Amino acid sequence: MSFTFHSALQTHAVVYAIAGRIGHDDETTALLADLSAALEKHIPYVLMDLSALEYITSSGLNFFIRVLTRTRNAAGELILCGLHGEVEKLFALSKLNEIFTIYPSIEQGLAKINAQQA
Repeated sequence: MSFTFHSALQTHAVVYAIAGRIGHDDETTALLADLSAALEKHIPYVLMDLSALEYITSSGLNFFIRVLTRTRNAAGELILCGLHGEVEKLFALSKLNEIFTIYPSIEQGLAKINAQQA
């Protein structure tokens, strides 16, 4: 399965559902453009649902680091949700699980945001 994404705007966040495989930088170009547009609208939170992400390479890890950097530079916060299998193992092996905010599900990530906004 190739890389796909869908976005949904919530009250204080944009949620990206990411599916498939990330193997090359050019696969994520459209998502990065969409993210830039969202950050220009001062949306403070970006959630990425990775429950349907099957595989990533080092380019995929680089993509997530770029998203984290862009989000923080815009005074926002990136939350990754639903990591599993090989993707979760790669984040752990690279120690990136210590840098990113990670929740088991998108519902838990949204609950965290709602609690901060209350």
